[in-house]
Parts: sequence; C-alpha cells; structure tokens
Amino acid sequence: MRRRRRQWILLPLPLLLLTACSPAEQPIVALAVQDGRPVGVLLTCYDRDANIRVFENGHQDDPGKRSLIRWSIGGPPASEVVEVTLLGQPPEGWEVADSVDSPGTEVDVELLTEFRAGVTYTLDGSSRREALSVDFTLADLPRIGPDQVLVPRGSNSTKVVSRETFLRKARDRC
Repeated sequence: MRRRRRQWILLPLPLLLLTACSPAEQPIVALAVQDGRPVGVLLTCYDRDANIRVFENGHQDDPGKRSLIRWSIGGPPASEVVEVTLLGQPPEGWEVADSVDSPGTEVDVELLTEFRAGVTYTLDGSSRREALSVDFTLADLPRIGPDQVLVPRGSNSTKVVSRETFLRKARDRC
C-alpha cells in the first residue's frame, strides 16, 4: 500500500522562503540643499529609531585594502520627517556613529569629514524600512532648488522633484 503525502506538509516551505526575504528598499530618503549645504531628508514612518548615512563611492588609496569612508547618524526621531545637515551637528538625541572597523573583514572604516568635488557620494538611511539610496556629487547641489529634493530614479539615476511630491510618495510606501 502506498502512502499519500499530505499537502499541508509542503505548505510551510513557501511560507518559510517568503519570510526569509528582507523587505524591499523604499523611497524614504532624499537630498535637499539648505544654505548651500547638503541635507538628508528621511521620512521615518513613525518608527522609534532612525538613521541617515552618507559614504564615498569608489574610494581606493591602497589597492590591497578596501576603505569605507562614511558619516552615519542615528537616534529617535522627534517628528515624522527628519532633516539633517550632512556632516553637521546631529539633531537633539541623535549621535554620530564612530568609525569602527568591521571585525573579520579587510575594510578600513574612516569618518567622512568633508565633501570634495568630483567624488560621488551615496545617501541612504532607515527607520522601519531601508531607504533606496541617492547618489550625488557636489555638482548636483545647484540644481536642487528651494522646496525641492533629489531622489532616486531607477537604480542608476536621480531626478529633482518637489519636497511635497517626495513626502507624498514616501508616505504611500510606509
């Protein structure tokens, strides 16, 4: 006599595979300009903790060593929308993360202290969700007007939109 497999045994497998995936990154971070300085704008989705990070792309002084030059800040958001002047003073209750090398890796982590012409930077962040990152250079700053932000368009480009359009679309993703 042949035994029949019960289909309910196979049901947990797809559920397990679905829960193993992390949620997709969302368009909840943008780059603004205030007084000529880059500002990270993060929609926090009303989470208790949030962070904003900016790092250099492609920095390589020594071919045998990899470097990560970044500035990272985090803390409890005081409002739904957090705006942080990049490389500036943290909002009250937030702290700039120390540049700590990752144990077990060959990556040197350094603190980003200034923006330089010709270097591409990546802005990202998280709260309840991880943000889609925004790549920018100092040459992008003049094209961002008052009440506008730079947001990702696809995976390899950016576009300037109104701050309200960004916030409306980001709220839809929370």
